[in-house]
Amino acid sequence: MNTTESNRSLYAGRIAYAALLLFLSVPMAAQTGESGSAGTSELRIKTETRLVLVDAVVTAKKDEPVGSLTAKDFHVFEDGKEQPITAFQTHAGAAIAEMSQQQHLVLLFDGRSNDDPIWIEQAAEKFVADNAGPNRLMAVAYYDGGCMTIAAQFTADVDQLRHALSDWSKTRRCPPTPDPQGYHRAEKYSMLAADLARAPGHKVVALFTARTARQPAASDIDQGPTTGRFGGGQDNGLGAPTQVVGASPRNPRTNAATNDAALVALFDPKGMLLEFRKADVSVYAVEGQSGAKSPAWAITLAEKTGGHELNRGNDVIGAFALLAREQDQAYTLGYAPPDSPEGSCHTLKVTVDQPKVKVRGRDLYCNVPEATLTINKSRYTALESLAATPQAGNTAASVSLPFFYEDSGAARINLVLEIPAPVFELAEVSGKQRASMDVLGLAYNSDGNVAARFSDTAKYSFDNRQQFDESLRHPLRYEHQFRIAPGNYKYKLIFRTGKDHFGVVETPLVVDPYHLAQLGLSAIALSHDVQPITQDTAQMDLRTGEKPLVFNRKRITVAGSDLLPKTGIGEAYFEVYMPPAKGAVPVSLTMRLRLFDVPGNQQVDDSGDIDLSALAVSGVRTIPVGLKLPIATIAAGTYRAEITVRDSAGGEAARSVQLRVE
Repeated sequence: MNTTESNRSLYAGRIAYAALLLFLSVPMAAQTGESGSAGTSELRIKTETRLVLVDAVVTAKKDEPVGSLTAKDFHVFEDGKEQPITAFQTHAGAAIAEMSQQQHLVLLFDGRSNDDPIWIEQAAEKFVADNAGPNRLMAVAYYDGGCMTIAAQFTADVDQLRHALSDWSKTRRCPPTPDPQGYHRAEKYSMLAADLARAPGHKVVALFTARTARQPAASDIDQGPTTGRFGGGQDNGLGAPTQVVGASPRNPRTNAATNDAALVALFDPKGMLLEFRKADVSVYAVEGQSGAKSPAWAITLAEKTGGHELNRGNDVIGAFALLAREQDQAYTLGYAPPDSPEGSCHTLKVTVDQPKVKVRGRDLYCNVPEATLTINKSRYTALESLAATPQAGNTAASVSLPFFYEDSGAARINLVLEIPAPVFELAEVSGKQRASMDVLGLAYNSDGNVAARFSDTAKYSFDNRQQFDESLRHPLRYEHQFRIAPGNYKYKLIFRTGKDHFGVVETPLVVDPYHLAQLGLSAIALSHDVQPITQDTAQMDLRTGEKPLVFNRKRITVAGSDLLPKTGIGEAYFEVYMPPAKGAVPVSLTMRLRLFDVPGNQQVDDSGDIDLSALAVSGVRTIPVGLKLPIATIAAGTYRAEITVRDSAGGEAARSVQLRVE
């Protein structure tokens, strides 16, 4: 989510600096032609973390914030070892160059109660009017009927936030979804947390819930003696670290499997808690209506992420005021973390040299690749300037933007940038060769305004110059996923690999509206790299949060251009979206692939109707399909591939994509 104005979206605008992204994949097996590839070497992105920021709220006995503390009053421990605090500031104090004072706060409304419209429109509107600003960006989101709706992206615009709050009754887009175990909610919340991980610094979610049936909380299960709120023991990925009775001192998790499995199965089946903790998000549960306690799952989520429940009673404004006061008095501590393997997570503990105080805040840090959302002011401004000029740059590149729909109606864009011959400026750091590439993506709507954006700095590390030279024998690939509302856009991607080496790629991006009640079809993604899923690739996808394209137990890598070599693999991946079933009779589904030469528009290949009914699974709307293209049997040239799907209920959908065969 960015600080510029944007239109309402359904889990579409990114709750961070750019566009929302990253859902988890649901692999489905089906028939397809055998495919494989030796693969291509790629430059791997490595995050160079220089500073871990830990926000802490210190409160006294009656939960009033404790102010006037200094860095000398705090201690930060990573995995039980104290780390020197190298940076320190408060939200309201003087700014420090390497630490942003900007806060990100999300107002998330879950469910409805009879008095919701009254207290939302009055108390919430007053809260945003008094507190939203350049140093405290706010967003508004609703969860209802299985849908997560982003009503206002992060912004300081009070009018936009007020409109989102007063327009709640118009936000519902999904039919009610039965969710007795809370799985749908946990999944959507996990997605939200993964997206928030891309926003810089600490984030706060004020969660307003209507009273619901109680679900099991982590506190319902005997976890054995705990070691305290902020850590020191072995982390179980769900909340406060636990030490299990009877566990071996050398391996404290020897007997923890039963406890962890029970916690996951009963409370956190979708890894919701872990995602919020990894994303550095504190949740504050606010009573959904007067006199009604928040549901147990919401209280547990708050307590395990460094927040707590805010009791509103008859004073909703008072609950908002307490939240604002705590954030105003928050402290930000910075330290340089020890080297650790990429993907590893570490417990954090914060203590204060003050008696009888509570410390709330981040208790987990994960060394994972992250997008740099604000690159650097001067570098970001330079890319903005390049975007505003007609220059194409001096580095050739291509980009592909296939899109795939979500149930909310938003589209997930799988952006792939391919640079055949990048020119980097290398620097030697700690005996390794380092390089970087700044990237800025902008989606312009029909009136020329920016509808979605993201910025990133991809960092590359090589053991020596020989390894770097070997990597450049293959095209450089850069991948990014984001979500956007349906519309007609002009997409511009600007990248810079060195002071005098940059490129600008511009392409149309047309995303048709998605209708839940109709048979639908995604865009068509081309691929010349299809590999069996391995444990390493699966773990990489989990660390980065990317949703891979999976079919028949194979991972399909989107090509960065429309070129498919005749001697290699050529596949098309697309998704079919089934409308809700009517009656008990299964609906049959067929597809047809036709190839036309360009520009003659003469048909050169026709697959005929192919039965896809076996891929349909009851209750599952999305059907992924991988299709081997007949590139080996057609002449070199430019073609248009057209795919049409039909169901026995009379539904029909079609998409096409251009490709070159050489």
